[in-house]
Amino acid sequence: MQVSVTITASKLSSPHPFHQLTAPYISVKQHSSLQNPINKLSSSSGSRHVEPLQAVKSTGILTAIGHAIEEEEYRKARADVHRKKIEAEDYSIEGISIGGHETCVIIPELKSAFDIGRCPARAVQQNFLFITHAHLDHIGGLPMYVATRGLFNLKPPTVFVPSCIKDDVEKLLDVHRTMSQVELNIDLVALDIGETYELRNNLVARPFKTHHVIPSQGYVIYSVRNKLKKQYTHLNGKQIEKLKKSGVQITDTILCPEVAFTGDTTSDFLLDPRSADALRAKVLITEATFLDEEMSIEHAREHGHTHLFEIMKNAQWIRNKTILLTHFSPRYSIEDIRGAVSKLQSKLPSSKVIALTEGFKSMYSS
Repeated sequence: MQVSVTITASKLSSPHPFHQLTAPYISVKQHSSLQNPINKLSSSSGSRHVEPLQAVKSTGILTAIGHAIEEEEYRKARADVHRKKIEAEDYSIEGISIGGHETCVIIPELKSAFDIGRCPARAVQQNFLFITHAHLDHIGGLPMYVATRGLFNLKPPTVFVPSCIKDDVEKLLDVHRTMSQVELNIDLVALDIGETYELRNNLVARPFKTHHVIPSQGYVIYSVRNKLKKQYTHLNGKQIEKLKKSGVQITDTILCPEVAFTGDTTSDFLLDPRSADALRAKVLITEATFLDEEMSIEHAREHGHTHLFEIMKNAQWIRNKTILLTHFSPRYSIEDIRGAVSKLQSKLPSSKVIALTEGFKSMYSS
């Protein structure tokens, strides 16, 4: 007896490395060669008519096949979901960033994704999306991201863009609405450099200037904290409580830079005083498109990118606890990238330097 088995996920966004499968259900289709006595018992034998599915159930084969496939699919799904995550300070960072191909960096603790060249399924669950510039490898997945959230009945996302491209982004979404006949609900926010947006009551975002071949900006995410004013630090607990109850403002609100994301940029941001918060955030996620002498610093600057040698040269200005390098040229292997990390690490002994290598191949792989 031949049985063809089709697995269908109850919730499925796209076959992507970050895709999470839910429990599958199984449908059994009768193959043309199943016309035999097992499928339909002869009435001359005195036996009742049995449908193919019932026959399979009666033998227990369906259950065995179902369990085997469920276990295999679960194993694969678990392997896909548990991709390489980067632990940086208090954050688990994941995603992919290959120069010219796609960039999407995801920080679940912030419910945020940065850029979306395609649309990894893991990004769909993030409520906030920060777009640095309008090159397709950084914004091409936006319509899919918005549409997939709608498909899953998630609330409309809040998407931040440089103010100079907001109108064009709205036109882009309108084109997809017309072609696809879908709503594409979105809260599109034009955020200028220096402006502050409250993500939640203890978290805000603020853009900073970056330098690419088209208009661009990076983003710093800050935690919001209350700090006792200096003039009250000598008081004891009861005295402070008394002042507080009397209506005196005893604390200052301070912004602590947590994560900075540059997107594509030349190294000029490293020398810009307005980027100070980006360079003292707990985690700096920045590009290093070129890593070696085969590509010159001049070539990197001409194309609006950063060369590793420039980061090394300006390492003295970096105060971050962790630096995550991204956006490497696809010409490099994982071994090339690891070598680059080692070089930069020697220049930044007080920081941890790591690299986002998802999607890159080893020089030893076939």
